[in-house]
Amino acid sequence: MKYTIKQTAEHFGISAPTLRYYEKEGLLDPVGKNQSGHRMYGEREFRRINFILTLRMAGVPVEDIRRYVALFHQGAETIPERKQMLEDQLSELRNEAKKLNEVIRRLEGIIDNYEETLMKRELTSRKEDPFYG
Repeated sequence: MKYTIKQTAEHFGISAPTLRYYEKEGLLDPVGKNQSGHRMYGEREFRRINFILTLRMAGVPVEDIRRYVALFHQGAETIPERKQMLEDQLSELRNEAKKLNEVIRRLEGIIDNYEETLMKRELTSRKEDPFYG
C-alpha cells in the first residue's frame, strides 16, 4: 500500500516539510510519485523513516545519518563501519543515561529530604498552634 506525504507525516508525527528535507538531504532515497506528481511512500520508505527518526532521537546529526546512508549504498562491505557507527552512538547514549540516572537519584534524595523536613515542620507547628490543639 502507498501513502501520501500527509498520511506518512501524520503516521510518524512529523511534518511534510521534514519528509521533503530528509529526501533533499539524501537520508531518504528519491520517493516515487503518482500520476499527479505527488510523493507516495511505501513500506520501504516507512522502514527508512523509522530508522532515521530513531537515529535522530538518539542524537545522531543529519550529516552522520547521510554518511550512514551513503555507506549503505556502497554495499555489504561497509557493514562493519555502519555497525561501529551505531555502537558508538549507543555507547554515548549509555554514558548519558548513567549521568541522568545519577542526577535523578540525587534529585529524588533532595525531594525525600524536602518532604521529611516539611512534614516535621508541619507536625511541630501544629503542636505549637492552639488552633490545632
